[in-house]
Amino acid sequence: MKDSHQSGTWTIGLAIFSMLFGAGNIIYPIKCGVVTGCQNYIGITGFILTGVILPILGLIAMILFDGNYKKFFNRIGKVPGALAILYCMLILGPLIAMPRCITVPFEMLQPFMPGMTLPTFSILFALTTFLMTYKESKILSLLGNIISPLLLGSLAIIAGKGLWQGQAMCVQTMPTGTIFLEQLTHGFQTLDLLGGLFFAYIVLRILKSNRTSEQIKTKDLAILSLKSGLIAGALLMTVYVAFSYLGAYYSQLVTAEMNGAQMFRIISLHILNKHSMFVIMMAVLMACLSTITALAAVFSEYLHHELFGNKVSYLTCLSMTMIVTTIISNFGLSNILHYSMPLILLGYPIITAITICNLAYALFDIKTIKIPVAITAIITTSMMLYL
Repeated sequence: MKDSHQSGTWTIGLAIFSMLFGAGNIIYPIKCGVVTGCQNYIGITGFILTGVILPILGLIAMILFDGNYKKFFNRIGKVPGALAILYCMLILGPLIAMPRCITVPFEMLQPFMPGMTLPTFSILFALTTFLMTYKESKILSLLGNIISPLLLGSLAIIAGKGLWQGQAMCVQTMPTGTIFLEQLTHGFQTLDLLGGLFFAYIVLRILKSNRTSEQIKTKDLAILSLKSGLIAGALLMTVYVAFSYLGAYYSQLVTAEMNGAQMFRIISLHILNKHSMFVIMMAVLMACLSTITALAAVFSEYLHHELFGNKVSYLTCLSMTMIVTTIISNFGLSNILHYSMPLILLGYPIITAITICNLAYALFDIKTIKIPVAITAIITTSMMLYL
């Protein structure tokens, strides 16, 4: 019985890891190493704070609220809470994160798919996502038992061989504070705090709906989810460190002006050569497919339950989600990254403040939330206007 429980913990941990490890998680760590060089240890520390520690805190906070994201966000007020949820859903859904999961693999793999256009690729990717997501109860098993092992295996091959062959890192002369703050910001760009909050909801919901979990108490589900979240966080941190050092070791192959997708393609091809293209394709496709599957489920549930009040079926909502995602993905990766940055930098600190206040409330019964969140919103808005 204990072995079965431990196996379930690892399966869910791997599923959460594969949910979180998507497009941004490939392109930003390797770019961190490229731009920081021999000072990568400073950059990756900042990146991990916002790319791993913060998302895991968000996951824990939402689990302590039993996955009830309305209760979680409505502590700042019903209307502000609804707006915060809408912001998170649009960022995670068809506005930014989901189209990014389509455009990143296309950008990386385009040279090896002669004749393939972005519209065709986006339609195929969206259809695959639909087929993987339409049966929601199977998502955790699919991600934890199949996709995540393939993803980790392919990432391990690239990172292991690349680090083994790595030579001297380039010297960078940027101030330490600049490096740290820049990568702290890039950690936000992974969107994993938002992912952690809403994946906690979907994980708990699926666990509760599975027949094998009917006899498990809410407290036991929370502990199971917490352990799984820590496993996911440890895996994320390991992969981030490894891929940031790949960027640092092979920075001479790329330029700082390239986006992270181009950097990954060039560096991984140099490490494995064209004969190992299957491994690179596996890493990219599994990373993006796992995340977009989880995001599609979260956003479609939001449409089904919250916006349409269960009057429109889950499958219809999923279809609508994938159609809009396909359309926006055809803007291309560079355009999506360009318009997404100010939106993320504007709202992310506010969501961070809500998360920290709710964590303090759940653990220590500290009720203050509206004033810290309001101050954060004022400061963030002022800084964005100034910039």
